[in-house]
Amino acid sequence: MNDNRYSGEYSSCLQSQPSFNRPCMTSSLENSMNLTNASAEDCYLPLAHAIALVTTNSLTAVLGTFGNILVCIAVVNNPRLRRSSNFLLVSLAIADLIVTMVSAPLVGAMVVKIALTHECPKLLELIYSIAGYLSCSASIFHLAAISIDRFLAVVFSLRHGSIMKKFGLKTMLVTVWSLAVAIVCLRVSGLKEISLLSLVMFLVSYAAIVVSYASIVIFLVKERRAKQHLRARSYVVEVERRVAFTLAIIISIFSVCWFPLIISFFSSGYSLVKLHGTAFMWIRTLALSNSAMNFLIYSWRIRDFRAAYFAIYRNIVGCGSQ
Repeated sequence: MNDNRYSGEYSSCLQSQPSFNRPCMTSSLENSMNLTNASAEDCYLPLAHAIALVTTNSLTAVLGTFGNILVCIAVVNNPRLRRSSNFLLVSLAIADLIVTMVSAPLVGAMVVKIALTHECPKLLELIYSIAGYLSCSASIFHLAAISIDRFLAVVFSLRHGSIMKKFGLKTMLVTVWSLAVAIVCLRVSGLKEISLLSLVMFLVSYAAIVVSYASIVIFLVKERRAKQHLRARSYVVEVERRVAFTLAIIISIFSVCWFPLIISFFSSGYSLVKLHGTAFMWIRTLALSNSAMNFLIYSWRIRDFRAAYFAIYRNIVGCGSQ
C-alpha cells in the first residue's frame, strides 16, 4: 500500500512539473537521487530483454571503442588524413569514446541491476547522467562545427584552408568542448532551466546543420548549371561534395538514433515512457549505439580511411609475426 501510494505521488509529481524542468537526453539528477525510493514495480525488466540489452550495449562498447580509437590513430599516423576537417572527426571520435567506454557499460550495468534485483540504479544513473550530457552535447556541437566546415570547404574552397589553419579549427574545438562542459556543470549545479537551455542549444546546432547543408546543395546545383569553372576546381568541388555527402549520412544516422529519446521527453511535460522501463532502455540503447557507427561510415565512404585502416592492420600483424 505504501509503495503504491508513493508511486502515485511520484507520477503526479512528474506530471505536475513544467516541461522545461524535464530532462533532455538523460534523466535529471534530481530524479536519479529519488529512484531508490521507488517501488520495485517502477524498476523492472523482463529477463529476455535484459539479455538482449546487455548484449547490444556490450557490442556498442567493444566495437565502438575499437573503431573510434582506430579513427584517432589513422588520422594521426596518415599524412593524407591530417587535415583540419579530419581533426574535427578525431574530436568527435573522442566524444564517442566517452559513450562507448563509459555510458554504454553503465547502461549494461543498470540493466543487470534492474533485471536481477528490481532496484533502481541510483548511483549508476547519476554517473550516466553526467557522462551522457557531456558526450551527447559534444556530439551535436561537433556535427554543427563539421557542417560549417563543409560549407566553407565547398562554397569558399580557395579560402577554406587558410581560415581553418589560422583560427577556424582551434575556435571550433574550444567552443564545442567548452559548451559541452558548461552544460554538464550547469546540470550538476541543479539549474532548473538546464533542460530548456539544452533544448535551445540542440535546436540552434541542428539549425546550423540544416542551413549549412542546404547552402551546400544550392551551391552545387548552381555550379553544375554554370559549368564555367576550371577542371581542377571541378575536381576539388567533386571531392568536397563526396565528403559533404558522407557527413550528411553521419548526421542523418545521428538523427535517427537520438530523436526517439529526445522526442520521448519533449513532446509533453513528462516522459512518454516509464523511466528504466523496457521501452526507455531500448530507446537509450539505440541512442548510444550511434557512437559505434561513424568509423564504419568512414570506411565505406572515404578511401583514405580504408587505406589507413589496412596500414594499421598490416603493422599490427607484422609486429605480431616478429
